Amino acid sequence: MKRENDFGPAIKDFFFRAGDFKGVSSRPQYWWLFLAQFLLGLAAGVLFGIAIPFSLMDSHSLGSNIMFTLTTLAFSIFGYLGYPQLSLTIRRYRDAKVSPWWYLGIIIISFIGPLLAVNGMGWWLALLFPLIGGIANLVILLLPSREQKVVPFPAQPNTRGTIGVGFGTAVKDFFIRGGDFTGESSRSQYWWSILFSVIIIIPTFLFMLFSIMSIIIGGAAVSGFNSQNVDHLVNSLGTGAIIIVFILFAIIYAWSMLALPALTVGWRRFKDAGVSPWWLIAFNVVSAFLSTLDRNAGNVPLSLIALLLIIVQIVILALPTKFRDDEA
Repeated sequence: MKRENDFGPAIKDFFFRAGDFKGVSSRPQYWWLFLAQFLLGLAAGVLFGIAIPFSLMDSHSLGSNIMFTLTTLAFSIFGYLGYPQLSLTIRRYRDAKVSPWWYLGIIIISFIGPLLAVNGMGWWLALLFPLIGGIANLVILLLPSREQKVVPFPAQPNTRGTIGVGFGTAVKDFFIRGGDFTGESSRSQYWWSILFSVIIIIPTFLFMLFSIMSIIIGGAAVSGFNSQNVDHLVNSLGTGAIIIVFILFAIIYAWSMLALPALTVGWRRFKDAGVSPWWLIAFNVVSAFLSTLDRNAGNVPLSLIALLLIIVQIVILALPTKFRDDEA
């Protein structure tokens, strides 16, 4: 795909090539996205700042709950950016002719500091190693583009859904078109992708639950239920606890890799069924506000409406492909 270095095209490229881990992205493409995410974070922060007074006045009021929901929706956008951000970073490394494996190496180096700190070698190491990793990453991301052979991205915009695909093909399409809001996805493409997501999420969630409970119970036993004795707790749990925490963060990060592909495959499934994909967004936003109102008033009918919206979405997602006149 031709490089687009302006702000708008860079945003479009960021999403459409979310599944492109073999191509390259120029320095302007990367830093335009950095600016966009900074502005988004700034807007979310302002919204959060506005929401705080409402919470301080009355945390159970309707206005407070609505502001909380708006703030949550704003910050939840970042959960959808993990997958395309990872691929963009890898493409930027490759564009600078630096092996993307160095990115993994930098993450590991940043992780070494906390491990050394919990083994009594000084808490300053927990800051030093991440700082070194951050500086190394920044230097690489600032390197200019270097001429090289570019692997073309296989996905094309406005791709029609493929009926009757298998599990492996659907999962591959799920990730390759992970940021593609154009085109369509068939029932088999959608539901195989959902099955894959469930297979990933349920076991890892159970692992997280078990690990968190183990840390809490073990920590309480070691520190004698003294929640203020943080140093003693961390030192007693040692390296194992830090590794578990790292694994938990890795699991959450892995979940974020599914967020945007799940959204886009649902978007394309709505289009494939002949329903405007904006209804998918509307259903979820309305459900979020219904949840807010229900939390504020404890209204059973509101819960039933939210359940009805979920059922409507499932029905739409189960509809067959709607063939158009140009396919007849």
